[in-house]
Amino acid sequence: MKKLCTIALPSGQLDYLLDIGKRSNAYLNIRDGVVTVRLPLSGTPADAERLIRSHESWIREKLGQLSERSQLPKSFDDGEQFSLLGRKVTLRITDSAEYREPELADGVLTVYAAKTMTRADAQRLFSRYVCGICEECVMRAFNKYSPKLGLSPKKITFKYMTSRWGSCSSNGNISINIRVVCFEQECIDYVVIHELCHLKHMDHSERFWALVSTCCPDYKRLRERMKH
Repeated sequence: MKKLCTIALPSGQLDYLLDIGKRSNAYLNIRDGVVTVRLPLSGTPADAERLIRSHESWIREKLGQLSERSQLPKSFDDGEQFSLLGRKVTLRITDSAEYREPELADGVLTVYAAKTMTRADAQRLFSRYVCGICEECVMRAFNKYSPKLGLSPKKITFKYMTSRWGSCSSNGNISINIRVVCFEQECIDYVVIHELCHLKHMDHSERFWALVSTCCPDYKRLRERMKH
């Protein structure tokens, strides 16, 4: 039995895959940003939570590499550099007499801060702009690969995640980490293909990777690209 679960930890919420099956021991592993807890048939969700809590520091250390790879602005300071669609971009925060949408040109993303706006308001403008780019690129991938695979999610959501680039629930819903916008379109395509294939195989078996390779034969290179 495999099930996507969530646990609240002192360090924040964590999504994980619970796998209960025929095995002698309980253990956990992390692959492609996905935390999986594997338990014997006698195991329970409470056992999984105890295992996660006892290894919380190790899990966070491993998953912490993800946030380092997804270089959106951390302090939201003028002149800060970040990654957008695989390119280095400089954040410019400029005072403005009136409301204006952010603009991207020549490697600079300018956020216009009107006099009546707070820093938080300017940051929300930035987030909305980046989320718009992310949704456009992700939906382009879904529209391209859903027909090819013959697989479609019931619902697509976008959110910031700390432990994975995307997730697929057992009821057919797919969530995409907004931070994928840091990477090139080919990487975004891979994430979408990966989650679509989970609609058919809720694991990382040979059958799963064989299905991924039908649309993304270069998936190993892209996986490595998103690890650095």
